[in-house]
Amino acid sequence: MSDTDQCRALTAGGERCTRPAQDDGFCYQHDEDDPTIDDDTTDTTTDDESTAESSTTEDDVSDENDEDVGDDESEASQSDDGTVGLIEVRDTVRSNAGKLIGHPFDALVEVGRQRDDDGEDDGWLAVVEVVERKAVPDTQDILGRYEIDLNDRGEFQSYRRVQRLHRGDTGESEV
Repeated sequence: MSDTDQCRALTAGGERCTRPAQDDGFCYQHDEDDPTIDDDTTDTTTDDESTAESSTTEDDVSDENDEDVGDDESEASQSDDGTVGLIEVRDTVRSNAGKLIGHPFDALVEVGRQRDDDGEDDGWLAVVEVVERKAVPDTQDILGRYEIDLNDRGEFQSYRRVQRLHRGDTGESEV
């Protein structure tokens, strides 16, 4: 991949994002608000904590979570073939679900691997809640629960609403 095809954003570790760039020079996860590489140098660091939350690399995960990750880091890092792990999918969903669905993001309920009929990995499934209607008191907010399908590279493929509920509901009742 040439430099012009690669995202211009920097990861939390100060390294250039390895994802392919879209027309604006950034990947699906970054935009012009993120720290970028300087055209003269690619070794620039940043103190922006929001970038640390939205772009986790293999180095970041292994440095921060060595005792948690153990010997198997495959679920927490991007592999050589472009597939992503659990941490990166989680961060991508948190930072983009509200924009995708068109309502304010409220909570990430679940993230997990999808399996095909043969039991092989077939992308990711995330379940999120968004605020579909604010109310007073906030326990009466109407939340929508959505399933989001992502491919192995962590790119959104589809989403669907599976439930509507009041924030104060403690059971699985629907609105």
